[in-house]
Amino acid sequence: MTSRGKDSNEVVEFMTLFTRLKDWCDDEPEDLADFAESDSSIKEICNMLALRAGFLRMSERRGRALFASPVDPHFLEAWRDYEVRYQTVLSNIWLSDLFAELATENDRANPLPDQRWEDADAEGEDLAGGIDRAIAFAQDNIDQEHRWADQPDFEQQVREGLNAWERFKEETDFDLRGVFRRRLLVPFVLVPRHVAAKHSASDKHSMLRNLQQAHDAFIYGATYAALALMRSLMESVLRDHYGATGRDLEERIRNSSRKLPSEANQAALHRLRKLANGILHLDREKDEGLPKLDDVRLEKEIVSLLFVLRALIEGAKR
Repeated sequence: MTSRGKDSNEVVEFMTLFTRLKDWCDDEPEDLADFAESDSSIKEICNMLALRAGFLRMSERRGRALFASPVDPHFLEAWRDYEVRYQTVLSNIWLSDLFAELATENDRANPLPDQRWEDADAEGEDLAGGIDRAIAFAQDNIDQEHRWADQPDFEQQVREGLNAWERFKEETDFDLRGVFRRRLLVPFVLVPRHVAAKHSASDKHSMLRNLQQAHDAFIYGATYAALALMRSLMESVLRDHYGATGRDLEERIRNSSRKLPSEANQAALHRLRKLANGILHLDREKDEGLPKLDDVRLEKEIVSLLFVLRALIEGAKR
């Protein structure tokens, strides 16, 4: 989305349009629908901004490394503000020109956690199903041996590939649908430049590297490993960027409570600490009263805590 030294053209355009629109509506997005209905110039800037934001959102998922992108704090603040207060309004304005009946039923900027999970699971099923159908098509065609009489090497390569895929799924219990679902659920983290400046992406022990590893562990179904890394990240961010002191993590969270962002408040950080402790200690007596979570509930809880961790990183002031 951005480079370390200079914002991309897309970011510059987004910031310019967003600043102009906020000025025109006195930063009251709830009035924009009426303004756009009566003023074509306002509708045009709303649609242009929604389009630019859409390009930025797509870029979030184009590259693995982008999930921990160092950015200008001004863009970070503007982007989160857009997501929370403007995104749905502008999407409805854009949709009203195309499908008026859908405008009031537009996808929400911040859907409820259960709905977010259901949507991601449905899309994961579609994506995994497409791959399964492609593999089945290859299998059906390769079984028609008369087609490959003059290409025996190609036929052998395809058969070996299909067999390797089946062995891999059986031996690893690989869940392609789950991988797609969790990839869609992982929140994009915009690391403030003053935070990223203290870390090297190439350093094996850097915050950026560990954040990427936490995301990867969750995406590929290693939820306990993801929680261990998330707990470690929380502790290091509190120490290095919030100046938290204390004998243990519980005390550090308590001592930094006044500096914490609202989305990563003391109670939220304790949720992460307790869940990680309950799992990592392998001791029922150390679960601190945590509810027993099945796989789906645990996945949803980790997604919620990934958003908490994102808020903690993005809210760091030093």
